[in-house]
Amino acid sequence: MSPWLILLAGGLTPLVTHGSTDAADPGVVAIVDSTGQLICSGTVINPHFVLTAAHCVVPTFPSGSVVVVGSTVGAPAASVSVAAYRADPAFDTSTIEHDDALVVVAEALAVAPVPLGTSAPGVGSDVTVVGWGTTSGDAGDYGTKRDGIAKVTGVDALTFQVAPDPSQPCGGDSGGPAFVTTGVVEYVVGITSHGDVGCSEQATFTRVDAVTAGFIAPTLAALGTGTASAGERCLYAEQCAGGAGACVTAPDEPDLTYCTEGCSVNADCPSGMICVSVANGSQCRYPVPTPGALGGVCGADSDCVEGICYEETCAIRCGPTSGDDACPNGAACEGQGDGIDFFCVAQPPTVAGGSCAVGSSPDGAAAACIAGALLVAAGGRRRRRR
Repeated sequence: MSPWLILLAGGLTPLVTHGSTDAADPGVVAIVDSTGQLICSGTVINPHFVLTAAHCVVPTFPSGSVVVVGSTVGAPAASVSVAAYRADPAFDTSTIEHDDALVVVAEALAVAPVPLGTSAPGVGSDVTVVGWGTTSGDAGDYGTKRDGIAKVTGVDALTFQVAPDPSQPCGGDSGGPAFVTTGVVEYVVGITSHGDVGCSEQATFTRVDAVTAGFIAPTLAALGTGTASAGERCLYAEQCAGGAGACVTAPDEPDLTYCTEGCSVNADCPSGMICVSVANGSQCRYPVPTPGALGGVCGADSDCVEGICYEETCAIRCGPTSGDDACPNGAACEGQGDGIDFFCVAQPPTVAGGSCAVGSSPDGAAAACIAGALLVAAGGRRRRRR
């Protein structure tokens, strides 16, 4: 169920009513799942970051989602894969406060970013609301970008409220912007959060100026261009300090990318990496299983591209009733420890002669090849978890 439908069931709904088709505002984009279903609206504030509502990504966010540029979801000018998302850690699902989030895209969006507003709009002033949602509470006409004018009726510490003048946001417009124009520059001052079920009386926006210092700015600083060092995950190529060419894909997990750097010997590389020959010289790479891939090391569930982190290893849970059918090819469902926990376990690969290949680890000690408890073979059935 999409986030705005969850709110609707609780008497709230995020839309643009009595508006018009918006062929402008290229920075207002749609967030769409892998089936083409609209999830939410958003605003490009950086080539790799889309500002949206936290309830659009919490508690769940569909794997394989994309950001759509253009005017209609069915005929996009461009679409870019979502690499990750970050919801404001202060988001409260009961009060809907701090309803703001950032979606990170894998490739730079070729639209001009919209600048952030530094103050709330005044009571009685007009704002332009834009979104990809419906034109009324029961219209169901999602997927076309529309805009309209709403009037600000109240301002609080974290939010501001609007009434139709004649427009307000509706279902599917969640995460979309409220704009204020100063001179010739349009600023995003609000993020569509929720409103009345009929989309005819009022809507509430998260104030951009109230969440910039605590969430937006530090997230952009932490995940911005050039912020990832060798050995760290790269959500998009330009995030690597060594440039776009330094972001490589793990051979055992296509959804996992990390930064590398040039080297001559293992000692040149960060801990856990080794120096290997590549097409244009030598680079620091992780031996498989790559940290975060199945069988790789981890510190928390969020470190694993899929499955969970069990005893510092990324693994897939299974059960005695599901058996091997729940595991990738070449792995068996086996009980661990006291037999309460069951995980997919693969046998160590062998080389000619029946022995496991052994190489040199970064510290010079011998390291076993892809082996050990809870190691899951690559390939076979996959259960995506983002």
